[in-house]
Amino acid sequence: MIWPIAILVGLVVFGSVYWLKPSPRDKRLADLRLDAIKRKLHVRQYTFKPDSAKTGIRDDFTGANYTLMDPKPKKRDSGELLWRIVGQQGWDTEGLPEGLAWHDQGTKEDAKLVSALIPDLSDDLLLLEVYSNRVTLMPAEHKTANAEAYEKFLQAVLAHVTQS
Repeated sequence: MIWPIAILVGLVVFGSVYWLKPSPRDKRLADLRLDAIKRKLHVRQYTFKPDSAKTGIRDDFTGANYTLMDPKPKKRDSGELLWRIVGQQGWDTEGLPEGLAWHDQGTKEDAKLVSALIPDLSDDLLLLEVYSNRVTLMPAEHKTANAEAYEKFLQAVLAHVTQS
C-alpha cells in the first residue's frame, strides 16, 4: 500500500520539476537576448500602442526591443523622435518595402536605407524607432534571428542618423 503512494508522490515531484524546465523556444530566445546584451544592446519588453486615427495602424503589439545608444551623443540631447516604422498595414507606405508603414514619417533617404537593410536582418521587422540619440528595433525573433544581424542593422541606422 505504501509503494503506490510513494510512486505517485515521485511522479508528482518529477512532473512539477519537468514542467518548470524551459522549452527549446525559451532557451533560444534567452540565448539570443544574452548575445545581444553582450554586444552592448539594451533589451527590454515593450508594448507599442499605435495612433490608429493618425496612421491607420490598428493593433497593439508586444515584443522584445533591442536598443543601440549613440556612444557620442550631442550635449543635452533629449532623444527627440525622428521617425518610426511599423510592420503592419497603414495608410502611409511611401518608399517602404511591402508590409511596412510609416507611423511617424521619415525622409526618402530613410526609406531607402531601411529597404536596403531589411534583407540582411534575417527576421521580420515589427517596429523601428529612430531617435536623435538611439535606435530601437522590435523584431519578430524568428528561428533565423541572430544578435549580430540586429547589431549591424542598428549600427547602420544610427550611423545614418548621426550623419544627418
